[in-house]
Amino acid sequence: MSLEFLGEGAEEKAFCADSGRCLIEIDLRYFRPTEVDRLLGDASKAKAELGWEAKTPLRELVREMVHADIAGIRGC
Repeated sequence: MSLEFLGEGAEEKAFCADSGRCLIEIDLRYFRPTEVDRLLGDASKAKAELGWEAKTPLRELVREMVHADIAGIRGC
């Protein structure tokens, strides 16, 4: 299928090149704020329903995230 993109930013849409029908468009209702004051997760449902438990300690997870951010900044 061949797509044709029209518009820019949040107004960009993808149309089928053959039929001209709009196939993809952005719905602003699903955008998250860029700055979130507090992110808090609760894995109790995953543990209760799936038997899942985290294997990576929080300190190690943070270290990995910081290293990934630094690598991204350096372009690695």
